[in-house]
Amino acid sequence: MSEPPVLIVTCPGRTIDRVREEIRQARAGGADAAEVRIDRLLPEERLELPRLFPSPLPLVATLRSQSEGGEGPTDADDRAVCLRSAGALSFRYLDLEPAHDLALLEEFGDSHGAAPQLILSSHVVESTSSVDIRRLLEQPRRPGAIIKVVLPCSFSRLWTDLVPNLFPLDTYAPCVLHTTGPTGPLLRAWAGRLGMYAVFATLPERAESSPITPVEPSQIPVDRLRQLFASGSRGPFYGVVGHPIRHTRSPAIHSLWLAAEGRPGLYLGLDVPTAEDLADSLAPLAEGGFRGLNVTHPWKQVALSMATRAGPAAESAGCANTLTFEPDGITAENTDVAAVRRRLDELRDSGTWDGSPALVIGAGGAARSALAALASLGAAGVVLARRPEAADGLAREYGAVTAGIDAVRPARLVIHATPAGREGEESLAVPWKQVVGPGSYVLDFVYAPSDRFLERGAEGVGARYEDGSRLLVYQAAESYAIWWGSAPSAELQERALREVMCAA
Repeated sequence: MSEPPVLIVTCPGRTIDRVREEIRQARAGGADAAEVRIDRLLPEERLELPRLFPSPLPLVATLRSQSEGGEGPTDADDRAVCLRSAGALSFRYLDLEPAHDLALLEEFGDSHGAAPQLILSSHVVESTSSVDIRRLLEQPRRPGAIIKVVLPCSFSRLWTDLVPNLFPLDTYAPCVLHTTGPTGPLLRAWAGRLGMYAVFATLPERAESSPITPVEPSQIPVDRLRQLFASGSRGPFYGVVGHPIRHTRSPAIHSLWLAAEGRPGLYLGLDVPTAEDLADSLAPLAEGGFRGLNVTHPWKQVALSMATRAGPAAESAGCANTLTFEPDGITAENTDVAAVRRRLDELRDSGTWDGSPALVIGAGGAARSALAALASLGAAGVVLARRPEAADGLAREYGAVTAGIDAVRPARLVIHATPAGREGEESLAVPWKQVVGPGSYVLDFVYAPSDRFLERGAEGVGARYEDGSRLLVYQAAESYAIWWGSAPSAELQERALREVMCAA
């Protein structure tokens, strides 16, 4: 497509006043239009739709039925009453569901003059074949009508079925093909490359202090997409892969830096459920404009095995959290090591840590990075893990020692290197009085933990605690430097701590 996709922000508000404010936020973020989800409005608020006009943006009226993932009626008569009322107002687009609004297709099908432009939406189940999706994309329509199809889709199906059988989408233009689930953010990011008429987005990232809960979790903040499309919509792309990924702050951090430095591109969070999905996705992501990926739990060790070559930190840690796509292959590096080393230097310089043996809790990728960082500083490590054999293996590899639950003693520095504390993760039983004391400092890899058991346990015995916010920003800065040639300034790193991590 010569023109970038139309950016349509879906407003999650449930009152007219709230939606009006969201429309203003959408416009400020660079949206071309805003979608009003009538099905989400309270019944009494639907009577107030005229108050949306005049609007600073063209508006889409959508009454998503419950059978297609919304909160609106499925009955054709009930829908007709509401949609006719919306159609009589100054909406630029009217979203109809062919499965339920057949009678209205003729009524509003002219799409000329003052009539709204139709969006014919079909939200189908995961098992819908690509043949049936093609039929939906090719369905008869009046001039100007836009076909929109949404379906759940895995990475495996995307690469083996949808991409080879449905793209490029220009064949069916004007159309929108969005997916939900793991591939949802990717197809929205690639909307311009794939020839979509529009991409549905969420409100700007920092439109308000409270977190934005998008109507569809796969949606991307409109300000990020606007920045991408301003540079031609073809990248470069970056991302973070892991499972789960909903907790990640990496997209917000990198997006802040990209915007502040005026760099093109887009950074995404991609939930990759299996190692096979990751392996199968690397080549098509590189072909699709991706230059690099951060890797988080549980794929750090797997990522190293998939690379063509490894940098020194990745080799010393035995795992990778940064993959860089280059013409002759994939380079793996571990920026966690540099982040931990930088933080340990700061703690030692401030007198918080005296360089004595540090207790590392865990035996996965984060623990390996912590032990590699300690070794690079000439400091000893003590490994405490649930599985003694895993702890013994790490200790031998990094010249550390192991400590059983019954034999461990309080340490001046304790590094927590498991995902425990994050939402959905198993809790961790720690013998606090044996691990930390009044002079201990606990450095947690987990940032913004939903279960603050570690902080409570540490402070309960008089120790100090730090979550993983600074470690995340430090490793992000190292990755950024690999991809862009220089790290963001110290001021920008502190901005990320304040504005994204809400940390001092």
